[in-house]
Amino acid sequence: RVLVVDDTRDAADTAGALLELSGYEVRIAYDPGVALNLLDTFLPDVAVLEIGLPGMSGHELAARVRAHPNGRHCHLVALTGYGTAADIARAHEAGFERHLVKPARPDALLEAVEAGMKDSARKRTT
Repeated sequence: RVLVVDDTRDAADTAGALLELSGYEVRIAYDPGVALNLLDTFLPDVAVLEIGLPGMSGHELAARVRAHPNGRHCHLVALTGYGTAADIARAHEAGFERHLVKPARPDALLEAVEAGMKDSARKRTT
C-alpha cells in the first residue's frame, strides 16, 4: 500500500498510475490535510511525499504520518524538486529514508517503493 502526496495533480496522478500498474494499492492526496485523514482508514507501507506542499511542509507531514498509529511503520520517500545536498540532509533529518529529485525516473521510484515495502515489513515484525 502506497500513499502519494503531491499538490501538483499531474505529478501525483502519474506516480500513482505507475505504482498501480506495478501492482500496488495506491491512495493519492493533493493536500497534506487530506493525506492525514486518509491515514484513519488506510495503512500505507510507503508514503511518497512532496516536500514543498501548501500549508504544511513535507517535513512536517512526515512527522505527522509517523505520529499516526497507521503511519508508525511507514517508509518515507521524498519526491521533490529540492535536490541540493542540504535539502537531502534535511529530508533525512526529517525521517525520510529515500530522497528522489523530480523528475524521477520511473524505475527509480519503483525501486524506492520496493525497498520501502521490505523496510516497512521488517519494521512491523520487530
